[in-house]
Amino acid sequence: MLGAGCRKTRARRASAAVAAAVAVAFVGTFVTIGADVSIEAIQISVVESSTTVDRAALGLDKAVVGDSVRVSARVQNEGSAAVGQFDVDFFFTEVISGEHGKLGTQVVSGLEAGEEKRPVIVFDTSTFSPGIYAFSAEADPRDELGDTNACDNAAPLGLCAGTAAERFDRYTLTLLREGKHISELQVRDAFPVCRMGRLQTSLTVDVYNVGTERLSGSDLAVWGYYRQGLNPPANEFAPLVTDATGNPVQLTKIASLGAPGDSGFIIITLNYDVLSRLFAPRSDVAEAGDVLGRANEVQLRLTVQPTGGAGTARDIFLPDAFQLSSYYSTVDLWTFPPREGCCEGTCTETSSVAVEPAVAGGVVFHVARGATGDVLHVLKVTTGEEKGSWPAPSGKTLTHPVATYDPETLSYHVYVGATDGKIYAFEGMDRDEGDFLISLWQSAATDVVDGATYLTLSDDKTKLIAGSEAGAFVIDVADGKTLRKISQHGEVTAAPTYVDATGALWIATDEVVRGILPSGSECSIDLQDRVTTDLVANGARTALFFGTQSGFIYAVGTSIGTSACTQLADLDPLRTTVGLAVASGEGEDDAILFITSDIGEMARVEYDHGRGFRDSTVSVRQLEPSAIAAAPALLLNADGDDAAVMFVSGLMRDGRTTRPVLQAWDADLEAYEKVTVWGTSVPFLFKPTEGGSPPSALLRPVVDGETYTLLVASSDGLLYAFDLSQFE
Repeated sequence: MLGAGCRKTRARRASAAVAAAVAVAFVGTFVTIGADVSIEAIQISVVESSTTVDRAALGLDKAVVGDSVRVSARVQNEGSAAVGQFDVDFFFTEVISGEHGKLGTQVVSGLEAGEEKRPVIVFDTSTFSPGIYAFSAEADPRDELGDTNACDNAAPLGLCAGTAAERFDRYTLTLLREGKHISELQVRDAFPVCRMGRLQTSLTVDVYNVGTERLSGSDLAVWGYYRQGLNPPANEFAPLVTDATGNPVQLTKIASLGAPGDSGFIIITLNYDVLSRLFAPRSDVAEAGDVLGRANEVQLRLTVQPTGGAGTARDIFLPDAFQLSSYYSTVDLWTFPPREGCCEGTCTETSSVAVEPAVAGGVVFHVARGATGDVLHVLKVTTGEEKGSWPAPSGKTLTHPVATYDPETLSYHVYVGATDGKIYAFEGMDRDEGDFLISLWQSAATDVVDGATYLTLSDDKTKLIAGSEAGAFVIDVADGKTLRKISQHGEVTAAPTYVDATGALWIATDEVVRGILPSGSECSIDLQDRVTTDLVANGARTALFFGTQSGFIYAVGTSIGTSACTQLADLDPLRTTVGLAVASGEGEDDAILFITSDIGEMARVEYDHGRGFRDSTVSVRQLEPSAIAAAPALLLNADGDDAAVMFVSGLMRDGRTTRPVLQAWDADLEAYEKVTVWGTSVPFLFKPTEGGSPPSALLRPVVDGETYTLLVASSDGLLYAFDLSQFE
């Protein structure tokens, strides 16, 4: 007899099916006043066995296909009056596959008040598949008695019992088949076969030993198959791995199963060599860099077969249908929002993103717009795992965030502006309970965010610097109070910078650059040419660099002693300047500038403090973008005084289509950096396509030098991550 001692099974997989078996609608007419029948318990036992299997070795909670099984229900009248005849229905649910059915009905002739009876049903298991079976029973299923407490009419208790519901696995029986057999396979975790990044090779499936013999890894064979084309007439499945003569080869696996009835798992290592041969780009395609964004319909099937040929083979399809990209770069890590399955058109609930992310301490802070507004997402850089989020105030949009990380306290601080005019500050920390982000303060000022708003931090991370149409602000990161506000010069039109040693705040207002001390003293330089880049300093904070609309770049001294700022150097390497990034070692006066132009040009300029600009290199014209609208991103060398790789995003013509493109150049701008794609060396080139329609733009790339990860957001709300470890 089986009872509460039965082994546990997968409750989550079967709960829905069992609940469907026992939940009923009690809407009958009251026939017996005060009627209350209940099922107190169910008992299960094997009454006849036609097999030669050692029953004692299996245990009381197991049977063998072919056995006759007895299921009884203890039914009691808990009401104050006798009740007449009623039915008791018996059900089964196979908890692995979810298969559900009715075993039969028994009639109870009636019950006096307090009386109990045990209706019994015996069934032959010869036609049942091996597996784990949960049994349920329901008294008076058609409500012929007008029961006053219908919740206890079923065992396990029905849905109307709420928190008092019994666990369904109290009444289970593991049905085994003589020999070596396994249950249906269940993929343990979501398997993102069609994600944009690296092909996942490790797959874990949960399985039960539903045979009467012990199973080890050597008792199972795992085969892989694929086919191209999913619509009828679909191609036949072909082996995923073959030997030199074309014969199928097993996939590598690790299996843990054990004794009859035990649950276990199989870790399968997928091998994509055949897909590599099928999809490796032609040499001309590889040379052109057109190696990402195309897709062929491919379906994978994995088959697990108990050795010896007696056991039933079990298949997994990954998934039923999906797109497997023809060309996968080994540098792609993940895409956010994650694509765990395949979809038509867009794969995301986000609609747009207007600001680049911020990175600190292995975490990326990313703003994306969804159906209900802007959301600040917190993601793990290496995996894309979401650690937390914060929705913007209703109807408001967010600026780009800035963030810091303290390795001693393992805490993060992030600051983001909203169009209600405020700056919002949060602390981030991994906690056992609660949200990752905890609100610290809202800025006292409500006019900081106004139109295009730029946020930066002082070098010591104690001050937040903001520039907007309302002017420039210095904000205390401890409490959000405004330490300084400069509004008399009008709109700030580029990202400002702050010199900690002197407290000088440097801002650009259209064609004028100013340095302003805490005392109010200032210097200015009127360029008569609109400033189009951020204001960026060298490592020693002795020189400030920026570019203008006509293609000039300037170096200005950060010492403020007179009304006129000290111009150190100028140069016009490009037609128009749209972006500037600086490599300069900590405490160094010299620097190397990397500059981008709106017509797709890139330049490298060396700055020698005291001598001005000298060596200048303009990129070769090969496959460079036809337009660039953002500053480059730099992966710095170990000393931080030069770039190891420069990344740019822009637009390029692709036939009749203009598509966004991400490229990597060497530090001298003489050649593309290359990566290996399906065994072929190709330029580092990414041209996103979502659902066949590319986004309108890629935003400015962001490099995380700690994890060697490149991040770039697209205008349609996706965030892409790339592995740069090959450049370490």
